[in-house]
Amino acid sequence: MTGSEPPEAARFTRAPRAERSATTNARANFLESVDAIEAFLGHAVSGGREAFRRTSASYASGSMAIIRAAALFETDEFAPFVADTPTEVVTALRTMRNTASHAGYRAMNDDLFWVTLTAELPPHITDWRRAGVKAASD
Repeated sequence: MTGSEPPEAARFTRAPRAERSATTNARANFLESVDAIEAFLGHAVSGGREAFRRTSASYASGSMAIIRAAALFETDEFAPFVADTPTEVVTALRTMRNTASHAGYRAMNDDLFWVTLTAELPPHITDWRRAGVKAASD
């Protein structure tokens, strides 16, 4: 031991976590994510298509809805709740997420983005919420 290290008894020791059901936590986290997606989506479309411009807060909210929706498929704990989502939907969400977050808005097709937010995404949000709530009753 060098003079700069604390004695063994003074070192940090992590306290054990309280035991909780991993499934319960995953479901609660999943439903919280779905709530956030729905809130972002609601803000994005609230002003209609005319208010949905690249420099608007509603456009940024729409981007966050897509980013958060794509993230549902990147967490193993959420897999049971999104298992019925078609592969082409997952691919489309990831592509839009990548465009919004990496390529910038100038690469986004705004009309397609609007259709995604108003027509394509809402039924999936309903399905995801139903899957999360159903898991609570199983």
